Amino acid sequence: MQNNSTNETIADCIVDCINESSSLLDDVEILLVAVAALIGLAAWGYKKYQALAADGKITLDEIIDSVDDIKDKVEEAKDQLEVLEDGYDKYKVAELKDALKEKGLAVSGKKDELIARLRASDE
Repeated sequence: MQNNSTNETIADCIVDCINESSSLLDDVEILLVAVAALIGLAAWGYKKYQALAADGKITLDEIIDSVDDIKDKVEEAKDQLEVLEDGYDKYKVAELKDALKEKGLAVSGKKDELIARLRASDE
């Protein structure tokens, strides 16, 4: 028969494992979304190439005109990935405080302040 302190220790271990696995799942989710975004960008690039080569030749003017479109698409993808990587909004206050502790930063304040402090440290 186990005593209460053993049960509490086991419960703490289970909670820690769940928190670590959810963090890992979040990382995997971000990675999968990033890969999907890159595949989408590659598919868009291939379709753009096919449109340019439809007449059997690609002119320098067509390439120059396409460069701006390509830059815009890459910037969009980067912006979306930055939002996904940040993702502090979905974390609970306790998780944010743990992240701040790991970085040696103050853990006091409201959730918005904690998020702002983490974002500032990332930059």
